[in-house]
Amino acid sequence: MARELPRWAAKYPELGTGPLPIDPYIEPEFLEFERDHIFRTAWLNVGRIDDVPTQGSYFVREIEICNASVLVTHASDGVIRAFHNVCSHRANKLVWESNGTCRGYLGCCFHGWTYDLEGRLCGVLDEENFHDLDKSTLGLTPIATGVWQGFIFVNFQPEPDETLEEYLGGLVEDLVDHPLDQLALTFRLDVDDQANWKVALDAQNEIYHLPILGPVHGAFTDFFETNEEGCTRFNEFKRFGRHTVYSTNMNPEYVPVGLEQAILAVPVTPLPMPTNGIFDFHVIFPNFVIGFLPGSMFTYNFWPMGVDRTIWEIRLYFPQARSAAELCVQHYRKAKLRDALAEDISGHENVHRGLATRAKREFYLQDEEVQIRSFHHVWHQYLNASRASGAAEPVGSR
Repeated sequence: MARELPRWAAKYPELGTGPLPIDPYIEPEFLEFERDHIFRTAWLNVGRIDDVPTQGSYFVREIEICNASVLVTHASDGVIRAFHNVCSHRANKLVWESNGTCRGYLGCCFHGWTYDLEGRLCGVLDEENFHDLDKSTLGLTPIATGVWQGFIFVNFQPEPDETLEEYLGGLVEDLVDHPLDQLALTFRLDVDDQANWKVALDAQNEIYHLPILGPVHGAFTDFFETNEEGCTRFNEFKRFGRHTVYSTNMNPEYVPVGLEQAILAVPVTPLPMPTNGIFDFHVIFPNFVIGFLPGSMFTYNFWPMGVDRTIWEIRLYFPQARSAAELCVQHYRKAKLRDALAEDISGHENVHRGLATRAKREFYLQDEEVQIRSFHHVWHQYLNASRASGAAEPVGSR
């Protein structure tokens, strides 16, 4: 008699139940495939409108995986735009500082060509000495840009296959009622993680490890609903095309003690979120995460810097604190998450070292790791599409 499939495998049979290969984590050829066929074609989150809050403000985002420097501007017409941060004269990097404001013009430090925040070429030093120079055709090279829920995305395709909203699909409707505009960036951490970006994302994209990884994770486990063995359980997992969300409920028997009890007793700004549980974790393919905890939001960006190195950007958002006590709560939450992430970083790097030995050729997932399986299902769809297009296949891709 055939064994009945667990709930998520039964609900999403297209994801399969077999092991996953480790080659995509450790072979450099796969990083080249990801550069050309994922990161250069997908919509990528590069910031938030808070990063360009006023007309005349701008920031620069270096995206190493795409060999690109991206200039994002907030122009006088109120539109947020992105451009390749490259001067039209001799391809010098136009803006060198990470962010700033200007009176409407940005100048190249090599020969002084100037551009407005709409990307138009406005001034050329010694212009009369050029031959047939048409300034109207020599503006900054635009990058497709979209803004959703305050998050800024870019797409490096000259003509993207989909609009940002089409790319996000059902996720747009799922988060439409979330009052994200009431949350402000409060804390930020940038981690140089010595592991493949998918190792880092996979580890965050499940909570099966919570009871085991370390004491801080173990304390988090008490907060979430578990089975009789103390293993966490989702109350919901959903796919939105390429993207996913998982949720878990609060442990109904949880009783705070000590400092946690005092922290929970502090009245904080109410922020109603129509979440699926006490903890919602959205993965926007390929490398962006939006997570919700009570009264707060966090985001992760996983940027590949090499096959064995990732910059993991962590951002925490809270409502504006109304009192010293509320600010103290926010710092406590930040410190607790930071300590958990320190355990995670060690886990990422140990996993990558284990994979790099090539002692194992595949790994196995249980049903509560279905979101990892979904991510890799999409990843392999991109790989199969590149094969169908006749692109060179990475070594070990079969």
